[in-house]
Amino acid sequence: MRWIFLKSKNRKQKHEEYLRKYGDIPLNYEERISYMVDKFKLSERKMKEILDKRDTMLQNLFFYECEVVQLLEEPEGSSRPRFRVINKANFNKVALSSQFVHVYTPHAAEDHVYMKKLCDEELLELDSLINTPCVIKYDAFYKTPSYFNTTDIFLAEIGLIRPPIDKPDWDNLGKKYCDMYNHNVWLDDSLVVSGEVNKFYSILPRIEINLRYMNAVYNKQQYNRIVNRRDYDGINNPPYLDQKGRIVDNNG
Repeated sequence: MRWIFLKSKNRKQKHEEYLRKYGDIPLNYEERISYMVDKFKLSERKMKEILDKRDTMLQNLFFYECEVVQLLEEPEGSSRPRFRVINKANFNKVALSSQFVHVYTPHAAEDHVYMKKLCDEELLELDSLINTPCVIKYDAFYKTPSYFNTTDIFLAEIGLIRPPIDKPDWDNLGKKYCDMYNHNVWLDDSLVVSGEVNKFYSILPRIEINLRYMNAVYNKQQYNRIVNRRDYDGINNPPYLDQKGRIVDNNG
């Protein structure tokens, strides 16, 4: 077997390439909009068309609010991926001519099954998987440290003392619980357009999840990308916006 190793670009090369592609685009927001007006040679008619579509989108788009989910467990982060070599000796279900490396995340499958059970029995009443843009907020309540005195215990409970250096890290928290929602609540966590993780102390450790999801996707191209995914459930097609910002619903 022949291995080909591709040399990745270093930071300097990436920066130089970035400047070649985007160096003439202003960083300032107002200057960038003016630059775009000139670049695309916008007429007054075209600018009115853009503003009309903006207004129509604002009228038609809104978010559904899910009931806040409370997971009564101590906050955990996503485990680091692990690696193991698979061969004929340790994987007899597949006849392999050579060894290969299997990458896996400990407890991920167990977590996924746990979330599925909660969604089916207790948490969310959804007709199908969410497949439109999502906004997610995780409030992680760590166990109040035992060395806190009574005053600090109360101050922590009302959010004035928070856990800045306690593990797990905020990004691992977000990853773990996002992954648990995949194919249980939403199609995939790539639908998340805005996410927030907050760390608190409490005498009752827990995770509170607040989810909002949009009533439609932004255009037909995004609609096509969703419904053509292999893992798409096909139960309820997401509405999408047409070229004028109006809702198109293919569910009849």
